[in-house]
Formats: sequence, C-alpha cells, structure tokens
Amino acid sequence: MNATHAVTDSSLPSVVLTELKQGGLSPQRLNEAQVFSQAFFARIGGSDVSLHTPTQWAALIGGLLEFMQQRPTGCAAVRVLSPADVHAGRSLLQIVTDDMPFLVDTVSMIVSTRLQIHAVIHPVLKATRDAAGKLQGLGDEAGAPESIMHFEIDRVADAAEQAQLKAQVEAALEDVRLAVNDWAAIRDKALAIANELPQRQLPLNAASVQEAGEFLRWIADDNFTFLGYREYEVTDADGDRVLRAIDSSGLGILRNNDRTMAPRSLRTLAASELPQSGATDAIILTKTNARSHVHRAGYMDYIGVLKFGADGRAVAEQRFLGLFSSNAYMARPQDVPLVRH
Repeated sequence: MNATHAVTDSSLPSVVLTELKQGGLSPQRLNEAQVFSQAFFARIGGSDVSLHTPTQWAALIGGLLEFMQQRPTGCAAVRVLSPADVHAGRSLLQIVTDDMPFLVDTVSMIVSTRLQIHAVIHPVLKATRDAAGKLQGLGDEAGAPESIMHFEIDRVADAAEQAQLKAQVEAALEDVRLAVNDWAAIRDKALAIANELPQRQLPLNAASVQEAGEFLRWIADDNFTFLGYREYEVTDADGDRVLRAIDSSGLGILRNNDRTMAPRSLRTLAASELPQSGATDAIILTKTNARSHVHRAGYMDYIGVLKFGADGRAVAEQRFLGLFSSNAYMARPQDVPLVRH
C-alpha cells in the first residue's frame, strides 16, 4: 500500500504530529502544530489528501508554522517556494494575513492569469501576536482571526518570476485591505451624498434629483462592491480646465494611489461631454480602463457624482470605483433607479 493512502483523513493530523515530534520541535511549537494541523486538514478536500505523504505533509506544516512566526502588523506575509520534492513538480504560494473578505478570490484571480491552480487549502485561525508581530499563540479565543492560504500551482522555478508573482499578490492584497478597511466609510459617503443632493444647486428638476438619490441608496444596498472613493475639483491650469484630486479625500484603493492624483484635462474625462448649462444628469456611469485587482477580474465600474456652479458648469466630482454586485446584475431593469428611465 502506498504510504500516502496508509492513513485516513481523520488520522492524518495525529500522524503528522508524530512526524513533527520526531523532528525535534519544542513543546510550544508542538502545541501550535496540533492546533494548526486540525484546522489545516479540516479544510482539505478528500482527493487532496493524497497529494503528499505524511512525511511531506509534516514538512509542509512545520514550514508554514515557521513562516507564521513573524508578520508585520497590518501586512500580508507572502512567499513562493519551489521545493524539489513537491508532488508533480509544483510550486507553493503561501500567505498569512488578517482574515477579511475577497482573499482567496483575489489571489486566485492573480495566479490564474498565467498559472494553473491545483489545490487551495485555507484555514482560518485566531492568533495572538506582540506589538512587533511575533506569534504568541494559536487558537486562543482572545486572538484575531488570520487567514493562512496554501496554494499549489504550476511550477515557477525562475527566481525573477517568483519575485514577480510575490509582488503581484502583495499589491493585490494591499488593495483588498484598503478596500475592506474603508468599505463602510465609502458606503456612508454614498448615503450622505444621496441625502445632500436636494440641497445642492443642480440643473435638474426635483424628480431627477430624487432619482439620483435613489440610485445612490440602491448601490449602497449591497448592489455595488465599493473599492475606492475620491473627490475632485475643477480648476484652471496652463490655459486648460482640469480635474484636480482634493488632498486627503481618497478612500479604499484611491487612498494612496499617486498615479491618479495628477490633474487631468476635462477633455479626457467622461464629464467633458456634459452640457455646460440646462438639464443634465448629476451622475456619470461608465467603465474605467483599469482592471480590478480585488474580488473578481474585469474593468472597474465608475460612478461620478457632479457638483455644479451657478452657471450650470460642473465644478467638482465625487468619484466611486468598484464593481456592480451579482445582485445588481440579477435585478429587473424596472427596479433599478436611473436605469428604469
């Protein structure tokens, strides 16, 4: 009988623990290994048990535990490994980070653009760490939940390719962190603007203002995944009218994105096509030319709320970036504000 199949799914954690004990782990690390192994193998698919022998699983668990020992506060720890003994010549992508939505979706999206994913194991454990990020314990109810992601992917042997993949995953996970941390604040912005619209000076009739407010409330009702927000003002620069980002107004993925901070001519933006007076829409709906690195692939959706001056010219924009949710795509058009008209 193959050694891989000589143990059952339920006995594998204890077999792995025995292997680790024979490897000379300290008592504290063995306690961590017991907690970690139970959580790890509880999340493994039945067919994936045979990916490695118990000895290989023990080495993998021991390596992950060592990797977890230190992690900077508020950052994801990411590594790409290509050990010689991995089943079928695969590489390993391993991540430890604070638990939050969109993690597996996001990493899978980044990896699958050029590599096949063969296995994903994703336990979530409560961990306690000191101020420097050193692991103090696993499984303590007082700890904060952390996601440990183990991906087995096509082999990436080249060091430069490994570094590139690591950097791409780190950047995407930072976008996830920014979007998740600021999601509530961005949603609150949408609701606040909806309530404020009737008090604004808009070249719109009361019914159109009401409809615009209803649309913002509709996207806030789980019909839009908010990823970023920023405010812009129209100003003159070098003989051109430009839209300039307002300092400290960014949230989510637009909080620290310097690339989009540079002033842009109004002629390059969707707002440039709006009439300069008379009835027009207060809300711009379009697609960006930037792909999402969070949750799912695709070009991000752009919702711009315009402010107008006394002459009916646009003077500012409040911009939301994100993705319409599956709820939005399943909604009947007659139930969606703006779209129904």
